[in-house]
Amino acid sequence: MKKEKKLFKYLKLTAKIALSGAILWYISTKIDLTQIGAAMRRANSGWLFVALLIYTVSQVAASFRLNTLFRLMPIRISQISNLKLYWLGLFYNLFLPGGVGGDGFKVYILNHYLKVPVKRSLGAIFADRLSGLTIIVTFLLILVHFIDYNIPCKFLFLLAIPIPLLGLYFLLRLFLPLFIKAFAAISLWSVLVQGIQMLAAVGILYALGVDDSANYDDYLFLFFLSAIMASVPVTLGGIGAREFTFLMGAEYLHLQQDLAVALSLLFFLVSAVSALPGIWYSVFPRRVLNHFSEDQKFKASN
Repeated sequence: MKKEKKLFKYLKLTAKIALSGAILWYISTKIDLTQIGAAMRRANSGWLFVALLIYTVSQVAASFRLNTLFRLMPIRISQISNLKLYWLGLFYNLFLPGGVGGDGFKVYILNHYLKVPVKRSLGAIFADRLSGLTIIVTFLLILVHFIDYNIPCKFLFLLAIPIPLLGLYFLLRLFLPLFIKAFAAISLWSVLVQGIQMLAAVGILYALGVDDSANYDDYLFLFFLSAIMASVPVTLGGIGAREFTFLMGAEYLHLQQDLAVALSLLFFLVSAVSALPGIWYSVFPRRVLNHFSEDQKFKASN
């Protein structure tokens, strides 16, 4: 059984690598890669640094969102320890997407050192991810009204704006009732996280020299759409899925495809650089939780 699971894991990783490679090859046949490279080389380093700082702030906000859920489990994690745990997850998600992954390693740390039941940790992380996805969909429904594309019955998207949040509420109530008390808090944190990341994307657009602010709504629509596509676990860490979304979307929205793909790649690089500090805690995972005391450990009676 163990050998079969191991074989399946390797086959799944190989399939993801192959699909990512195939998508990147397809993109190379549709657009001159030298144009993308030239756009990235011309990018203003000052604005890229600003985008990096903004993105890092968004991840700090996301760690507060996750800690809101942790406190309902209940475990009392200091925000310093939570930041360490969150950055460890960022590192594993970006640089080891085919292995345990950041979420899985967070579950392991909490279970191994604090005896938190795996089911509760998974529930908190799932609720955290689901709230982020909910707000991304909400932003997409809002941005539909501003993109330069003729969509029939646009008013229906306006009416649909509350649906994702209602869906999140009922999913938490039905399947994760432990975390329903945090619905409002994690929703607001998610609005803040995605709003800040949108500002990071705008910073990259400035870096690329996109002067026509009228097109920003189109780029940002593709930015959020690519985030959803990248979250579908069929490629290696979303590589290829983001770029394909930007490439095809730019064609329909009459944007410069080289700048659209460059935005995707630079945002990935910004997120990768931001995740680098997590490498320290991947080497010394016990130091993630060095701010804990015995009474902060999970108690089954709770």
